[in-house]
Amino acid sequence: MLREMFSNESTGSFELTHVLRLSEALALLEKGGTDIVLLDMGLPDGHGLDTVRRAHAIAPEVPLIVLTGLDDEALAAQAMKEGAQDYLIKGEIENRALPRALRHSIERQRMQSETDLIRTHQMQFKDEFLSHVSHELRSPLTAIHQFVTILLDGLAGALAPEQRQYLEIALRNVKQLDSMINDLLDVTRAQSGKLIMEPQYTSASDAIVYVVNTLQGAAKAKGISLEADMEHGLPAVYADPTRIRQILVVLVDNAIKFTPTGGVVRVKARTCDDDPDLLVLEVADSGCGISPDLTERIFERLFQAPDLALAGRKGLGLGLYICKELVTLQGGRIWAKSAPKQGAVFSFTLPIFSLPKVIAPAVLQKGRGGRCITLVIAELGSRTGWLSDAVRAEYCHRVRELLQRCLHSDLDVLLPKMGAAGAAELFFMVVVTDSTGSEAILKRIRELFNGREETLQEGLTLSISCRSIEEIERRASESADIYLEKASAQIQAMMSGEISSRMAINGR
Repeated sequence: MLREMFSNESTGSFELTHVLRLSEALALLEKGGTDIVLLDMGLPDGHGLDTVRRAHAIAPEVPLIVLTGLDDEALAAQAMKEGAQDYLIKGEIENRALPRALRHSIERQRMQSETDLIRTHQMQFKDEFLSHVSHELRSPLTAIHQFVTILLDGLAGALAPEQRQYLEIALRNVKQLDSMINDLLDVTRAQSGKLIMEPQYTSASDAIVYVVNTLQGAAKAKGISLEADMEHGLPAVYADPTRIRQILVVLVDNAIKFTPTGGVVRVKARTCDDDPDLLVLEVADSGCGISPDLTERIFERLFQAPDLALAGRKGLGLGLYICKELVTLQGGRIWAKSAPKQGAVFSFTLPIFSLPKVIAPAVLQKGRGGRCITLVIAELGSRTGWLSDAVRAEYCHRVRELLQRCLHSDLDVLLPKMGAAGAAELFFMVVVTDSTGSEAILKRIRELFNGREETLQEGLTLSISCRSIEEIERRASESADIYLEKASAQIQAMMSGEISSRMAINGR
């Protein structure tokens, strides 16, 4: 019947290939060269919507028309949601209607593909343009900030009250523009995979206290109560402390912006009810709320809710997108719950730090249970003091990369940063070996760093030492979890002692 319908078309305008089973159709689609599919949803080896899903998965770029019976029209409509371009009812297809339907479907698919390609190119061009402009704006903006602050500090002479007022307005706008540029640069880095993350053993409570103290002035200026509510004894998380603060600043700043005078913004932290390995951080407000159908879209890049005018000014629509990227890169997820006029709650999770899980790959190596564990300690110091936090972070990153090269990836573990040690930076490596093996690792580290003079400059020093942990026997009836807990307790105690001793020396 289908071939008869095509008989009136010009020769060569259509080539119809007919197969009886879905498996044959899928094999044909994999080879390519097909322009459109006419699919029956009742086949010997496939039935219903599953046939549409499987065909669409094999060739998502090929338009697909479903052939259905009169009583399956609702099912066919559902098939369009699964990727079908259109559907035709058997027995109601006219000779001229079918070729026309095929041509229209192919054209729609072609136009959609071209539109998607144009949109992709536009986004790429926009990203490249914004990245270039952001970098170019950095230098003049820095100069403006420096000269405005010089004037406000009175270094160029006394200011009249009105002059000071105007300069303070200018400085606020410079800071706002600087924040926008930072957002644009973060987006560019995220999309290129160059967004730097330094996960470590850190306290989410400290980050919350920092953000609440930082934004307390903005909240009071608007007559809003900004509060912190944290469970007692929250465990440390495995995350980048700078990025945690960045996420919270965006969420709390937005909450203050969208909460009217007299409202409340509350920052909470608790262990996750569904997963004990996750910590949940929440920012709740009593503001205008968000439409339920927008709670997912607000995390899209450049998206802004229609009611943003309530905030008094619009940003770039990048803050929540960046938050999502930062949370995802740290192994968590972020979401929002809200109802119009009932406030909003933004929540995100972070993995709880687990020393047993970190050391498990080394300690549980087959045949290595009960052997000696050595803690190798590298101490990075500065004779003249660190030039800045950024310089300190840069050198720590370099040292960490080199230390990782000195270890066997499947036998030894370079631990994340485990706490502040005053002026020095400590790096801990867990190595399951005896004293002879420890000396070999120390020698390897010293030789590598001796050939890398550019790594240690500006008066920096690097000292290497090791501490053997008493041999930990694993009983035959003892589970791996219990054995790891015992090993972790001894390692943690030794690291805490190393950190405390250096803090005490720095204190003197």
